[in-house]
Amino acid sequence: MKKVGITGQNGFIGNHLFNYLGLKENIELIHFEKSYFQEEEQLQTFVKECDVIVHLAAMNRHPDPQHIYDVNVGLVKKLITACENTQSTPHILFSSSSQEERDNLYGKSKMEGRTLLEQWAKQARAKTTGLVIPNVFGPFGKPNYNSVVATFCHKMTHGEPIEIHGDGLLKLIYVNELIEAFYQKIENEETGRQIISHSKEIKVSEIAKLLEGFKNEYLEK
Repeated sequence: MKKVGITGQNGFIGNHLFNYLGLKENIELIHFEKSYFQEEEQLQTFVKECDVIVHLAAMNRHPDPQHIYDVNVGLVKKLITACENTQSTPHILFSSSSQEERDNLYGKSKMEGRTLLEQWAKQARAKTTGLVIPNVFGPFGKPNYNSVVATFCHKMTHGEPIEIHGDGLLKLIYVNELIEAFYQKIENEETGRQIISHSKEIKVSEIAKLLEGFKNEYLEK
């Protein structure tokens, strides 16, 4: 029986993962609240109870990119400090991004977070896994935050115009496929940088066209 905690368990991916792992007889879920990052004692209690921590808590969008970087790196540092202060060595799976190597502060925050965890794991003789994840879509995604798919769906069903800023190819993975990958990494205790493969590659304009077709067939007809 593995005791698994998920930071960001109420978020888009976290909620799906929490529900999925809750059905596994070999997993015991350790509850997490967002407020734990502001309460040192609570965070220390949390890390002590966990065999595995899936660190999903992060900021994706904000008008100030530097704020995104500071928040994301700060959360990783708090998690590491809690582990060090309690001499806890859970296997930490870190949700990184395919934007790691892009020249933006969100991507840099993900790379920095993964690097910090790797350094901690080496010093503490612990395990860490950095999962490099493509764009994720699926039920309960927040428009203008989690996915362009969620954004387009919201706009089309609320009579808002669709705007495409650069019609690039998107590498996508459905959230349930990603959750399966998380579970496999937890079970197999794989460590190091792991690239999660996308299952679909499609242009942004093609997503819009597909969803317009769904709207026409299923809502209007």
